[in-house]
Amino acid sequence: MLPEWYNDYKKIIDESIIKYLDWYFTNWSVSEWLTVFKEAVYYSVKWWKRIRSILALEFYLIFTWKNINDLKLEDDIIMHCISLELMHWYSLVHDDLPCMDNDELRRWELTVWKKYWETNATLVWDLLNSMSFEILANLSDNIDIKMILWLFWRSVWFYWMIWWQVLDSYYEKNSNSNSLEKIMDVHNRKTWALIEASIVWWIIISEKFDNMEKYIDFWKKIWLAFQIKDDLLDVEWTFEDTGKSVWGEKKWFVHFMWIEKTRKYLDDLIIESKTIINDLDSDKLIFLVNYVSSRTK
Repeated sequence: MLPEWYNDYKKIIDESIIKYLDWYFTNWSVSEWLTVFKEAVYYSVKWWKRIRSILALEFYLIFTWKNINDLKLEDDIIMHCISLELMHWYSLVHDDLPCMDNDELRRWELTVWKKYWETNATLVWDLLNSMSFEILANLSDNIDIKMILWLFWRSVWFYWMIWWQVLDSYYEKNSNSNSLEKIMDVHNRKTWALIEASIVWWIIISEKFDNMEKYIDFWKKIWLAFQIKDDLLDVEWTFEDTGKSVWGEKKWFVHFMWIEKTRKYLDDLIIESKTIINDLDSDKLIFLVNYVSSRTK
């Protein structure tokens, strides 16, 4: 059961996303083909827990002393959260395609390509990618747009997100070439650069530049913990529990560390993450860290 404050944060982000998409599609022609594509875009954004953007939003509120009820769609932090979610969805729609992971279900529902055909899914992730950059390019004049765009681009360029997908595909077909060290490298490229960009954004927006490296380290640990929890769910839970495909012993960390050591590694990352943010005295952040470990999907 998620707490009321989490649902309040999520509601604001969800509503902001829909408002932005509604505005974005205002001038679109209402032909049947474009209507189906538009439906696919809305469908692609509907499932998620918004953990990334809720974390960013809570950090921002802590460091600016602002109230969440005072935020508006056009505020930089809200646009930042939308952009972050768009890039996250882009990577998931991309990963589900038949030529990649070939997943047909997420959250017990058909993936975008399975419901709206592979062509539409490919165009959806094209749009989500470009739209995320477009949002950042239109932040307010007092923000260092060039720096933010550079950080965002760096997080998805060849040597990070794309390189991760190349390695992921290779190791799925050549498991004998894999190792725990290589797994760590894959996850670093998969997640850390985008997380680093995310935390630098809210630091820039909130103008809180103290201890930047400290909080970047927090995000690195918490998202590595997120990935490890995914691996454990794939081994210990079923489709009925998680609503998505599970792969059993083929998964990354568990394959090399076995279940008990993987659980211990996860627990250690959670403890380290909470230690880093302890001085912020935020029950909300502590809940989010614990949720990464306790979630069942």
